[in-house]
Amino acid sequence: MEIEEAVRRMGLADTYRDRHWGGAVKVTDNAVQKAEPEWLEGLLAALLEVERPTYPMRYGFEVALRRLASAPGDAERTARVRAFAAEGRKWGGDLRYGLPEVAEWLACAQPPEHLLAVFDDADASDELAACLLQETALRHDATSAAAFAGRLRAAGHPLADLPLRPVGAERHLGLRRHPGPAEPWRPPGAGAPDAPGPSGLDIDAAAVDWPGARQALSAYRNWPSGADAMEAGLFRLDRPLAPADVGASLLRLLPAASTGATVTGVRRVTTVDVLRTLFSGAASGGAYGPRMHGAYARKASWESLAALAGVRATGPAAIEQAADRCTWLFYGSDWHLQVVPPLDVGVAALRSDRRTVAVLAVTDSD
Repeated sequence: MEIEEAVRRMGLADTYRDRHWGGAVKVTDNAVQKAEPEWLEGLLAALLEVERPTYPMRYGFEVALRRLASAPGDAERTARVRAFAAEGRKWGGDLRYGLPEVAEWLACAQPPEHLLAVFDDADASDELAACLLQETALRHDATSAAAFAGRLRAAGHPLADLPLRPVGAERHLGLRRHPGPAEPWRPPGAGAPDAPGPSGLDIDAAAVDWPGARQALSAYRNWPSGADAMEAGLFRLDRPLAPADVGASLLRLLPAASTGATVTGVRRVTTVDVLRTLFSGAASGGAYGPRMHGAYARKASWESLAALAGVRATGPAAIEQAADRCTWLFYGSDWHLQVVPPLDVGVAALRSDRRTVAVLAVTDSD
C-alpha cells in the first residue's frame, strides 16, 4: 500500500460509529504491522503533516513507532525514532506511549554502540535520552556516557546519580537486549527453599511507627489497586531471633493485615530475588497502572529495597550490602486476591539487628 493511500484511509473515520471505521483501523493491521522500516519512516513523517489526526492515525502512529524502534538498525535509525517520538507527543495529543517506553523499546532492540552514540551530544532536557541512559546502563556498560550523566546531574535530573553499569543484583534482572530475547519469566523465588520456621515459636511482635513505609512502596506507587491492597509495616520483636528461625511461624504472629493464620507458601529468598521482584513490579505497573519501564523502575526498586533493609544509603552497592545482612522471605495469604500470580507480592525481612521485621505486601487483579 502506498503511504499516501494509507494516510487517506486512516483519515476516513474518527470513531467506531463512522461507517468507514473498520477499514480505517485495518490499515494498521494489514499494512503497518507488516511494513519494512523504510516504509514506516515515511508513514510516520506523513502522519506528522496531518493537522487533525483521527484515532486510526494515532493508533497507526504508535504501532509504526514501536515497530521502527524494535527493528535493529544503525545510529541514524535510533536518532530518527527519538525525533519521531518527541514530535509525536506534540502532534497526537493523547498518544498513549511515553518517552520512557520508547527508551525501553530502543534498548531492547538496538546494538549498544548505537545507543551509546545518543549520549555524545544529548542535552540534559532530553527526557528520552535520560531514560535511555538507564535502560542502556542496565543492559551494558554505559560509562562512556559519563559526560551526559554529569549534565543530567547538574540539571538535577532524578535519574542522574544511578550507576552507569549493572550493579550486583541488577545483573540478574533478565532484561531483553539486542540480539537475544529476555529470559523466560519465572515465579518470584522459584526454587527457593520452604521456610516453615520452628513450631511453637514463642515471641511477641508489636507494630512500630515506620517513616520509611511510603518509600518501601516506591516500586508499587503506580499500581492502581488502592490503599486497601497495599501494606508496608514495621514490627519490633521482644527478643532477638536467629535467622534460621525466620519463617512462616514468625509471619503468623505478626499483627499485619497480609500475614496471620492464612500465610502460606513461605520461602527463604535472597537479595537478588527481592530486587528482581521489586523491579518487575515497578516496571510493569500492575494490571492497569502506568508502567515505570526500566529507567524509573531501577530507581524505585532500589528505594524500596533500602527502606525494607532499614538503610539510609542512596548508592545501590551500599543498599545491597545492607540487604545481604537481612533474612528475606516471600509469602502469600488469603489477603492476596490470588487472581494472577505476578500481581500478588509478599516480602518480609528480618533486619540485621535480628529484632526488627519489615513487611511489604501488594495485590492486584485484572
